[in-house]
Amino acid sequence: MKKRSNVQGTAAVALLAAVSAVGLTLSGCASVPVPMEQMAVAEAAVARASTTSTGESAPAELRLASSKLASARAALAADDREAARRYAEQATLDAQVAELHAQTQRSLKSAQETEDAARVLREEINRKTVR
Repeated sequence: MKKRSNVQGTAAVALLAAVSAVGLTLSGCASVPVPMEQMAVAEAAVARASTTSTGESAPAELRLASSKLASARAALAADDREAARRYAEQATLDAQVAELHAQTQRSLKSAQETEDAARVLREEINRKTVR
């Protein structure tokens, strides 16, 4: 009877080892989830940045964001989930950089216009006080 218990114990250990090996193999495949959230965030960020103003003020940054988003889509199609996640995160950041660059350019233009208007006003005041 002891031999039968040993055989059953050995079979149970072998079965457990086989199940563990299959589980580890499957978990290795599923360890990198599909980066759906990162893709959605990147899509939204690039769409938000894709304005005429940003296209005029920060075209290189906007092109880079769009290119990284395209790379993320291609990596996802190739089932390279890690690369897709990385490209999506980079596209999001590049889109934000494009928006900030465009906003900075608009602010600088507005500041210049305000400065010019103040200069014209000072000149007008000086012209009227000299008379």
